[in-house]
Amino acid sequence: MPTQFIKKMNKAEAGYHILALLSLADGTLHAAEANVIIAFLDDHFHESFDLIKEQAFIKALPPEEHEQHLRETAEHFYSVSNEDERHTITRFAMEVVMADENMANHENKLINILYDCWAIE
Repeated sequence: MPTQFIKKMNKAEAGYHILALLSLADGTLHAAEANVIIAFLDDHFHESFDLIKEQAFIKALPPEEHEQHLRETAEHFYSVSNEDERHTITRFAMEVVMADENMANHENKLINILYDCWAIE
C-alpha cells in the first residue's frame, strides 16, 4: 500500500523515482544519468517537481527498501497515467538499464518488478 507521500506524486515525480532507482541498481546514480532522466521527463511529462527534494529522498532511501519503493511508485504511476505514458517510461527504462550494454541481475530484477506491476509481457 503506497504511503501518502507516494499518492501525492505527479507523473514526473513518480517517473523520476522509477528511473532513478533503475539507474541506482548498478550502485550509483551519476550526475550525467540524472541529467538524462530529467531531460527525458521534461520532454514527456510537463509537470514540475522539486528535483533537490526528490534526489535527497532517493539518496536517503536504504538499499533494502528500493524494491518496495519501486513497486509502490510503479503502482502509483500506473494509477495516474495512460498506456502510452507507461510504454514511454518502460522504453526509456530499458535504455537506462542497458546504457552500459549489460543488464546486471539486480537491474533485471527491478525491471521485472516494473513490468510485473504494469502487467507488461
